[in-house]
Amino acid sequence: MKNARFLSAMLLVGTALPLPVLANGTPTLAPPPPSAMKVLSRIDLAQADQQTAKSTDDVRGASQTKTTSSQPVGAFPTNEMTTLPVIGLDGDAEAIKKDVAALQQTLTELQQLQLQTKQAHWNASGTLYYPLHLLLQEHYEGLSKYADIIAERLLAVGSSADGRANTIVKTSGVSEIPGGFLDDAQILSWFMNAYKRVGEEVSAAIKATEKVDPTTSNLLQEVEHGIAKYQWQMRAQVQRTKTDPNTGWDLNDNKPIDLAPQAPSKP
Repeated sequence: MKNARFLSAMLLVGTALPLPVLANGTPTLAPPPPSAMKVLSRIDLAQADQQTAKSTDDVRGASQTKTTSSQPVGAFPTNEMTTLPVIGLDGDAEAIKKDVAALQQTLTELQQLQLQTKQAHWNASGTLYYPLHLLLQEHYEGLSKYADIIAERLLAVGSSADGRANTIVKTSGVSEIPGGFLDDAQILSWFMNAYKRVGEEVSAAIKATEKVDPTTSNLLQEVEHGIAKYQWQMRAQVQRTKTDPNTGWDLNDNKPIDLAPQAPSKP
């Protein structure tokens, strides 16, 4: 149908123009002028956008199957504690509650980073597209491993793990990365800050669990080590040196990347 409308429009344009003829006197069909093609392209693109929006609704409404459960959805997050025997922790109920909260928040942030690394992996654009595409895949796989470790630790201490999408949306301290194509400078800046924030949260979780649950505290140190490595790998690509300010002019449409400086720590 779409092709038919396009062909009809071309034929209408063609009938209004003088037709060149071959040497034997047979007329030929001339292509429409560039201006007409531009108009047709804009109309065609607009129709395509409308069709895309409609098809999204069509897909979402294609099934009438309801996803329901007899168990209430509950709060976000929900960490249910088992009544069966577990290896005891060194603390009262309040201390154990803090232990579970530290693990759950770490899990949430790891899942949030997982989603954002994959989003950037797919949509990376610009000069550094390929190396960032590969690096973000490595980060995604590493974050997935850490998320599993933390979720399994939650189960080991007697709590359920909450990895639901709404838990991530409602409780993560890391904001969403923008949608659409992502330029390389934007990705570097976003992940430098996101990894820094999560690393600081994990560091606080380490301190909160070191007395009541040394095993959890040690696992969180492993996670912090990985996050710090990922943050460095992003930071190194715009690290300023004595021979190159590395402001990102070559990556950011001839504008410097907005990088908040940090005061050097005292020795």
